[in-house]
Amino acid sequence: LIFGLQTTIGRLRDTVKHLARWLPHTGARVYAIVIENEKTPADDREMEKLQKKFKELGMDVHLMHPVREIDTFAQRYFSLASVMYGMRNEKTQWVINIDDDTFFPSIHNLLALLRTYDATKPLYLGALSEDWWAVNHYGLMGFGGAGIMLSLPMAKLVANHTDDCIEHLRTTAGDVSVMDCIYKYSPTKLTNIPSLHQVDMRGDLSGFYESGREMHSLHHWKESVGYKLEMEKMHLVADVCDSCFLQRWQFPNDLVLTNGFSIVHYPLGHLTGTKPGLLGGTADKIDLNEAEYTWAEEINVLHSLAPTRSAMSEEAKISYKLLDSFVVDPGNGKKDTVRQVYFRAGDKAKSELDEIMVLDW
Repeated sequence: LIFGLQTTIGRLRDTVKHLARWLPHTGARVYAIVIENEKTPADDREMEKLQKKFKELGMDVHLMHPVREIDTFAQRYFSLASVMYGMRNEKTQWVINIDDDTFFPSIHNLLALLRTYDATKPLYLGALSEDWWAVNHYGLMGFGGAGIMLSLPMAKLVANHTDDCIEHLRTTAGDVSVMDCIYKYSPTKLTNIPSLHQVDMRGDLSGFYESGREMHSLHHWKESVGYKLEMEKMHLVADVCDSCFLQRWQFPNDLVLTNGFSIVHYPLGHLTGTKPGLLGGTADKIDLNEAEYTWAEEINVLHSLAPTRSAMSEEAKISYKLLDSFVVDPGNGKKDTVRQVYFRAGDKAKSELDEIMVLDW
């Protein structure tokens, strides 16, 4: 696999710890076009220093200046396809455009997904936005943050038409430009993969992360509202249980763990359908196959996240969010256990204390 991204050197520096969760020692390469800002090129010494840091962490990341100094944001993004194609070798089957906040929970699962497609054919794989307005506005394209995956024959087609396509961009969006070039010169259309996620919702995304849906890629997680998502801490548990990140477990007493994200208690019996206490009785039972609509905007997600259900009240759903995650020695002399700390702030108006739950893996 070859990945390509374009960003500022400052943002790439901040992304090292996140790339370190899925990229090291995989044999995959990353080509990163970097600038200081839109008016200033990146400093060569800083580029060399950052590239050395990636290498020390087992990541094959190559920093480079824009192909042309005059290239705009969209042109830099579009040029990545020809850059990656030019760096291919006899093992290369796919080139993948990503954003600097694209996250792959498991590159092994991603490879397994790609093996289900014939890479000898010109293929254009990706995911639509979850928001139908964005799809209707921009087109049936692979949205960049979810990852745009081109088989080598398709990458060759784009590379062969780069000189024309890069000079006739109709928007400032790089992913739109990739779609336009492919649709202009090829009959191939997007193969939509729902397990790749652009994550174009805003606000409280707990309903998305707790949905139990398959997630081969994630995006926009740096922009959560109300609480901070630290992906490197959330994903740490994958070191001991591989593909269990965001996997759900249902426990007695109306508890659900979404691994690396939250522990949720449903105290009014909505998980089992039975009210607690001596009197008992029935409660409206929720369907965990439906994504809880917690995000802020009223957006149409029928094509992407349905079925959905209404957001629950704080009385009906008590959430403990991941606060921290770290490796510990459980007492056997080996630091081979991941400890997760989930936190819930108490309601001070009700004289409630803060609460934590701790899990060891």
